[in-house]
Amino acid sequence: MALFRRSKSDRSSVPPWCAGFSAEEWTAFRDLVREFLAPDYTGQPRISWVSDGTSVPELDLVRLAGWLRNRAREQWRTTVAEYPQRCADAEREARAQRMTPFDAARGALLPVVRLSGQSEDRLDAMTRIVGGGLVAEVQLTGEYGDLVVDTEQTRRWDVSPAEVWSIAMANLRRQPCEIHEVVPGDSPLCTVLGSSRHTAAHVLRMAELAGRPTPYGILLVVPRTDVLAFWVVNGPALFTAAPGLQKYGANLHGLPRSPERRLTQQLFWWSDGMLESVTFPDWQADAAAGLGSSDRPHTIRASERFRDMVQSLASAPRDR
Repeated sequence: MALFRRSKSDRSSVPPWCAGFSAEEWTAFRDLVREFLAPDYTGQPRISWVSDGTSVPELDLVRLAGWLRNRAREQWRTTVAEYPQRCADAEREARAQRMTPFDAARGALLPVVRLSGQSEDRLDAMTRIVGGGLVAEVQLTGEYGDLVVDTEQTRRWDVSPAEVWSIAMANLRRQPCEIHEVVPGDSPLCTVLGSSRHTAAHVLRMAELAGRPTPYGILLVVPRTDVLAFWVVNGPALFTAAPGLQKYGANLHGLPRSPERRLTQQLFWWSDGMLESVTFPDWQADAAAGLGSSDRPHTIRASERFRDMVQSLASAPRDR
């Protein structure tokens, strides 16, 4: 019993911002920070760093921890030791990006999707509301980091937000993008194999991805910036495909690695360029719990627009 108590105590020592680490990984991380960055480090997510008696901007250890989670343990020492230099390089790159002429920036413009309501929200003319709590913005991608392109940047370039968006979308279409059928059939469950953190941005071109008419819309999930999966609604299979897709997104969203890439485990319905949230019950789990009976019916949470679609789908000829 003492062993279990000790394990629980060790695990609780991992700070919430570093929850992806085990107790042993957290200890290794903390020791490396003390060795290379801050001898008196106690566990805070940001630290100031001094080199040759000169202070430099704070180091974001949340980002450093995310990098380490994607690296083999033998690479940790080098990554931590080189982190301040990488941050300095990223800061220099960001300053250079802000001064980059438009013609030189065109090829590095790409859209990205993120959650709305974040502290860095800048909902100006360059921000697009995707729907369902998601927004899209254009980034000027670099080797060390990405610069969010806002209206101030477009004024420096003397171009319109519409032109920047047009170029960014054209660049996205040229990015690697393959549609893979996870569950094949007449209406397959598909995933988009794209370009890492910009994969979810393909949600901005769902009609193109579907490659066929979508009179009843498309169900999709974007659990991470590097994941997009969808199913074209075409019949009663909706009631089995939707919960499966919903669970697929939740599982990928919960992956312990790369938490900085997480978006949302929400299931979405796309139709006529509009994206909205919809929630299906887990039929199997509900049946095991005694739900779904006449006195405890299943419940689908969705808009009236979605319910109208389901009704039209139910009354449509079976050969459609």
